[in-house]
Amino acid sequence: MQRRALLLSLGALAACGPKPLPPLPPAPRVTAPVDLIPSDLDVVVRLDLGRVKAALGAATVSTLAGEVLARGSAKQAADELLIASLLEADLVYLGYRPSRLGAPLDRVLALQGHFAQLMHPPDGFSGATDLGADVRYWDAKVRPPREGVARIYAFSDRLRAFSTEAEIDALELRLAGGGGARRLEPPAEGTLSFAARPALLARLAGNGILRDLLEGSKSLSAVADLESDGARLKAELVLESPDQATDLVSAGRLVLDKVLGDHASKLELRADAERVLLDARLSRNELLALFAQARGD
Repeated sequence: MQRRALLLSLGALAACGPKPLPPLPPAPRVTAPVDLIPSDLDVVVRLDLGRVKAALGAATVSTLAGEVLARGSAKQAADELLIASLLEADLVYLGYRPSRLGAPLDRVLALQGHFAQLMHPPDGFSGATDLGADVRYWDAKVRPPREGVARIYAFSDRLRAFSTEAEIDALELRLAGGGGARRLEPPAEGTLSFAARPALLARLAGNGILRDLLEGSKSLSAVADLESDGARLKAELVLESPDQATDLVSAGRLVLDKVLGDHASKLELRADAERVLLDARLSRNELLALFAQARGD
């Protein structure tokens, strides 16, 4: 009886003690940079930076990255870390919401490579928040402009991500395993590829049948593959019906002839069921001539 009473007393004391802490949430499971792109962004670009650096050299890539950042309205301490990260990256994904002029506004830049470990917080950023499994992030101490970097993520030494403020919540949702239903994913091929919501093209098409057809399309993707003497370009636009695809090819050829003149013959535009396919293999000189023609030079 005494032993039973003692056990009951110990049980009562344990019940009155502190409750055990709930288990920590699982660490984010991210295996590729595309996993870090939120679903609300309208354009996603994939760049095989390893192939670009092999062709152009790391110094050229660094110079180009610096020029791109210099064109932005906001100069941050994070810019130097971003350039350093690009030099260590092999694969780049950029998801963004474009402005009316097409420039990136809200965005997430995700990089895959072999990165030096961040031993100290980047200048202007808070101390690290540890999410477990060697995943950390740093927040900007001062609220940056809309296009500035507000949070930096590091996933061990494999992945890094740079996010503007507007995309932090959407990125957190991706890390929690949600928000993937509408996510764009460019083809995993070529030197450069992208996927975009076709409605963006409709904004550039003015008024008329071409805009109406583009607004009703379902998906848009493209691949550019750099070759030794030029580039191979492929694009695919999926519409709702074969008739719409045929109509869009007819309207698209008129636009290409008007914009590119004689160079339009280098681009093959055709309908395949409900898909519109664009295909071209261009030499370096032909590619430069097409760019010049499109810009009106």
